[in-house]
Formats: sequence, C-alpha cells, structure tokens
Amino acid sequence: MFDLSWYTAEIDAIQSRHHERVAALFAGQPVEGPLAISGAWFGSSHGLAGTDAIDMLAQPREWLADVLAEMARGGPAAARDTRTFRPLVIDLDALGVHFVDALFGARVFFHAGQVWNEELNLDLADLAAPDLESSPLMRQALELARLAVEASQGRLLVGMPVLSCAINVGINLFGQRLLEAMARRPEEARRALGIVNETIRQALRMFMHVIPAEIRRCSVSEDRTMPPGFGFVDGCATQLVSARHYREFLMPLDRAVLAESPNGGMIHLCGAHAHLIPAFAA
Repeated sequence: MFDLSWYTAEIDAIQSRHHERVAALFAGQPVEGPLAISGAWFGSSHGLAGTDAIDMLAQPREWLADVLAEMARGGPAAARDTRTFRPLVIDLDALGVHFVDALFGARVFFHAGQVWNEELNLDLADLAAPDLESSPLMRQALELARLAVEASQGRLLVGMPVLSCAINVGINLFGQRLLEAMARRPEEARRALGIVNETIRQALRMFMHVIPAEIRRCSVSEDRTMPPGFGFVDGCATQLVSARHYREFLMPLDRAVLAESPNGGMIHLCGAHAHLIPAFAA
C-alpha cells in the first residue's frame, strides 16, 4: 500500500475548496478574487521511457514510489496554499507528447532533454488503425493507470497521458506531407486524420474505463485542472492551418474527442504562450 499519511484533513479541506472554486468558475458562477492554478510535477522521471531513469511503463511501482516520495516531501506545503491552487497530481505522461505516435508504431526516443519521434515510412493512404486491445504499450499504460488509481486512494488526481489531437499526431507521423495532402490530396488527408482521431478516442475511452471520473484529469493537470467531466484537446499545431482548413478537416474531429466527455472541454493552443480557452460543449 502506498503511504499517504501526510495527506491530512487540513490539506483535504484546502484542496476541496480550490476544486469548488474551479467548479464554480466553469459553471459560470462568480468567484471572489483571482483564481490561479500552479502545481508541481512530482517525481524525477517524466516521459523518459527507455532512458536510465525510472521507466514508468516498465517499472510502474518503482516510478509511483518515487513520485509519492517527492510528493510527501514537497506536497504538504504546496497543498496548504490557500491563495494559489496547487493540485496534487500523479501525471502519467508516458512518452511525453508522443504517446499516440508510438501506438501507431513510430519510433519514439529521448534526445537532448526532449522526447522525439521519427516519421512513419509509409504514405498517408496506407495508414492503418492500431489494434489497441493487443498493443503492449497500451497494456503497460493501462496497468500504470490502475496502479496510480490504487496509489491515489481517491485523494490525489491522476492525469492521463498526452492523447494530443489529430493534427498534432498526423504531423508527427507524416511531417509536412500531411499539410501538403490537406491541400492537394484532401480525401487521403481526411481519411488519415480520421484514423488518428478514432485511435485517440478509443485510447481515451480505455483510460476513462480504468480511472474513476472524480480523480481523472487531462494531461498536465498541475496547471490546467478542470472539474470532473471535462475533456481536453491538445491543439498545438492548429496555427499551421487556415481557418477554412480547420473548419473543414479538424473541427469535427476535435468536437468528437470532446464529446467523449459529458461536459465538453477545452482546447490548448500554442503560440508565443500557451492558452486555455473554453471549447465546444457536449
């Protein structure tokens, strides 16, 4: 059993109050004062499968023990902050932003402090959906999620891997070939994007089945915690396409991902800064 004896009634009351304020904001209710969310990543190894650090996929119990040991040291003081919400999250960021790429068979590797992937050596027209039910990676990730739920004891949040979005994964898998196809081979681009999106939705449903809704959150919930029932789309590459192409190719896919969550959700956009904006309600 993982030790959470440091998680006191005082911490629980303060964390609950912060959660209530976030829920009120999302419900359109007035919230007194500014609402700031700024948590911390606990544990020494994130997204680094295949390095000499603790591999969360291959060594899930050891990885969780490391995360909770650091949380026990730094979490109590952070969690008692009554002004800034510092959520206590076990973030399952296996393979960083390339988790879905790896499900498609892309080589994912660690280099110069970052997780990278290699493009697939095939044409968009030849992309096939992976069998997630028999995927060793998915099996490892779901086992990690099960153990994280056990470790959380219903008190800590559990952040899912980065499930990204169709255009992000499509560009990771095919590079500029995807963008060119959207202009010159639209039906093939639409097919490939659709396969990617259905894979994301299937993976999301599998994690939702394992992680209870009350503690399940999107990736990087240390800084972007939402109430239960809200989904998330990492739309970082949308600035590479026009508004017309977004409407035609991507908006229906993002809507479909957010529709997996009962309350809709948010889209994360990357520019000079990262922003969270309200997105489509379910």
